[in-house]
Amino acid sequence: MKLDEIILFLAFRYALGRRTYVVHDVTETIIRNWDNLSLKYQSLIHKEIKQAIEDENAGMDMDIERWRKILQLILKK
Repeated sequence: MKLDEIILFLAFRYALGRRTYVVHDVTETIIRNWDNLSLKYQSLIHKEIKQAIEDENAGMDMDIERWRKILQLILKK
């Protein structure tokens, strides 16, 4: 099945800042599919995670830990 970037990005937008189990599922899916995402979506995801953490709007500590795993991924060149 081909990755639908916009659907994954919308799931990301829904999950960021939520205090729910969906954070784990979405972050796992992003991590598994990172290399299939375009630079555009990788950059947006990185930017929005950083901003949410800075603004203290990224969820609970365990959620922030999951989001930080994504920040450790290297952007495609």
